[in-house]
Amino acid sequence: MTASIKPGDWLRLVEREYLETFVRDGGSTVKFAVPLDAASRTGFLDGLASAASRAGYLTIRIQAAETKAHMVHELFFRTAQQVPWAKLARRAIERIATDAGYTWVDKEQGPLYRHLADVNGVEPQMLLMDLKQAIWKKVFKQSSLSKDFRMAMTHLCYAELAGGQDGATTTRILTEWLTGRNKAIGAVKPFQIFCGIHRANARHFYESLTNWVRFAGLPGLAVLLDADRLTVARNPHDNGLFYSKAAVLDAYEVLRQFIDSGGRWSGFFLAVVPGPAFLEDPARGIGAYEALKFRVFDEVRDKHVVNPLASLVRVAAAGAGR
Repeated sequence: MTASIKPGDWLRLVEREYLETFVRDGGSTVKFAVPLDAASRTGFLDGLASAASRAGYLTIRIQAAETKAHMVHELFFRTAQQVPWAKLARRAIERIATDAGYTWVDKEQGPLYRHLADVNGVEPQMLLMDLKQAIWKKVFKQSSLSKDFRMAMTHLCYAELAGGQDGATTTRILTEWLTGRNKAIGAVKPFQIFCGIHRANARHFYESLTNWVRFAGLPGLAVLLDADRLTVARNPHDNGLFYSKAAVLDAYEVLRQFIDSGGRWSGFFLAVVPGPAFLEDPARGIGAYEALKFRVFDEVRDKHVVNPLASLVRVAAAGAGR
């Protein structure tokens, strides 16, 4: 019998050992959890999402059946579609304003800079100019953000600070670019952005996003990838994506790169949840791509007791070894 751990036991350990400590302190990790039965899979991702949200993380859920998991830029677009960009910009402004000595006030109606000017007893245009300069120094000059990303965040902060129709238009244009809904470079050229988000640079955008999330005061970014679809051998024609053998290997290479680049990430938790075939299928499982297998597979393991801190764990409702 394959040694496994109960879902609740593993989730509690992840919450305690990673989400509340290691990742919160700036670490990054990639975990593979393989539910061995349908009973374990049901609600498992919900429990993981709840644990991450409870710990304060920006929690992203991605399904390989809906998103091309073998293309890192598509993963980023799906992530960006779930990011509250305006709220993060507002949190960043709060940090910058309080660091500059201003009393913070958060009102939804009307321009933010006018509310701040009123509560601080200063002339609105002077405050606006002062905070724009501070945003430029704190955001655009932030070396942990890639150039195009920090340019986008700078203008998102300007838009959130100034408000109005121009601010709303700026936010819409930049979020459409970040989410891949509008890939035309001409739309973002007025913001001094001259490059699209693609396979070659998407990982840098992911890295920048984790740093931006932490700058905005959250402990980090938690991405939960339901990868069960990768090991489906025949196209079920159910409107979901079907991965060719080559696409499966490309997806494993994307995951391998996430693992190898972990040292450059801050506050990042990636949980990959494939199906049992990930362990068993020689054509589509982990054994088909040794570069990933050698990084996560536990070649030496106890037959009866699970190492819950391993990169790859087997999860079952019965918990055949704990």
